[in-house]
Amino acid sequence: MSRLHLLQKVANVVVYLFFLGATVYSVVGPKPDPKVILEHETYITPAPWVFYVWSVIHLLLGGFVVYQWFEPAHEVAVHGVGWHFVISSVLNAVWLSLWQKGHLVLALIAILFTASSVSFVFYNLEKNYAANNWWDRIFVHAPFSLWHGFVVFVAVLNTFAAFTSTQVDGPDTLHITLVIFGLVFLASTAIGYVEYKGAKGDVTGALVIAIGLFAVFAQQHNAIIHWSALAAAIITTLYPARPYIFKLLGRSSESGENAPLLG
Repeated sequence: MSRLHLLQKVANVVVYLFFLGATVYSVVGPKPDPKVILEHETYITPAPWVFYVWSVIHLLLGGFVVYQWFEPAHEVAVHGVGWHFVISSVLNAVWLSLWQKGHLVLALIAILFTASSVSFVFYNLEKNYAANNWWDRIFVHAPFSLWHGFVVFVAVLNTFAAFTSTQVDGPDTLHITLVIFGLVFLASTAIGYVEYKGAKGDVTGALVIAIGLFAVFAQQHNAIIHWSALAAAIITTLYPARPYIFKLLGRSSESGENAPLLG
C-alpha cells in the first residue's frame, strides 16, 4: 500500500468519526435537535423519523471505513470511491451547519455539491466496480446507493425550504402544485434508480425515497398533498417488485431481471 493510499484511508476514518458522526448525532442522537428537522418547515417537510435512515447509512459507511483496510476492498476503496468519500462527508457537514444557521440558499448549494460528489461514487461503482461478494454489496455499494437516494431527497426538501414557506391559512394552489411536482420528481427518480442501466438497477436508492415519501404523507395534513404523497410512496415501493410480480404471473418484462437489491 502506497503512502498516498494509506493517507486516503486514514482520512476516510477521520471524516467518518468527526464529520459524519456530528451529523448523525444532531438528527438521531440521544437528544436530537428538533430544529434540524422541523425549523424550516414547508408543505413537503417529512415526519422527523425519516432521518433515522441516516443512522442506517452511517452504520453502513462505518462498515466501509473498516472494510477498506482488507485486501478485497482495496481497489474499490482507493479507485472506486477515491477521495470522494472525504469530499462528500465534509460537504455533508457544511450543509448541516448552513441549514442549522438558516442560510438556506447556501445550504442548497452545499447539498447539490454533496449530491454531485456522491453521484460520482454511485455511478463509478455501478459502471466500473461491480460487487464481487456480499461484503462489497453491503459495505460499498449499499451505503453509497442509500446515501445517494437520501441526498436527493434532502436536496428537494432544501429547495422548498429556500424558496417557499408555510401560510396561516394552509397551502394555496401554487404551493400545492409545486409540492405535487416535487413528489412526482422524487417518485420518478426512484423509478429511474430501478431502471438504471438494465441489470444494474438500484433498489436501495429507490427504497430511501419511498420511505421519505411515506414520511411526507405522515407529516402533511392538506388532503391533496397527504394522499398524493401516499400514492407516490406506494408506487415507489411497488415498482421495484414489478419484475418479481411478472415472474409470479408467468410474464416476462424487459426490465424484469434488473433489480438486484444491493447492486
